[in-house]
Amino acid sequence: MNRILYVIIKYKFVFFCILCLYLLFFIKGLFFSVDQKPVKSDVIIVLSGDLGRLEKAYDLYNSGYANHIILSNSNSKLIKDEIEALMIPNNLQFIDEPNATSTYTNAEYTLAIMEKHHFTSAIVVSSNYHMDRVKLAYERALGNKKVKLVYVASEGSSIYSAHYVQ
Repeated sequence: MNRILYVIIKYKFVFFCILCLYLLFFIKGLFFSVDQKPVKSDVIIVLSGDLGRLEKAYDLYNSGYANHIILSNSNSKLIKDEIEALMIPNNLQFIDEPNATSTYTNAEYTLAIMEKHHFTSAIVVSSNYHMDRVKLAYERALGNKKVKLVYVASEGSSIYSAHYVQ
């Protein structure tokens, strides 16, 4: 009987620890993730992967923060669906980056596009929970390049946003 009680207490402690780690991660993502104030830049970079990222980038574009938008992993069905859902006009010409397969390749390929177009500053848009990883990947990929990056987080899924109401 004592052994059974010991196992139950042990697993409660493990469960409690996992719950605490989850809550810590959740709170960190809400209050302590990278999210900087946008500044006028040459281009806005949108990383695919979650609803709301393109919407945030499009809002920044409409607010005059940049004249160009790079879509990283532009072949993503999610990106194509969101362009349609947001009713983005056809005259907005995106700069496509179709080959990224990870956060690091997002950084490598979009920085190469920036270099090709002689862009020296960018707003990088991704989900709030993803921004620490994005910043780390871009800093690693930057090396000694002289590029100014600002990281602006979207709040994740925007499925209930006014843009999506039929």
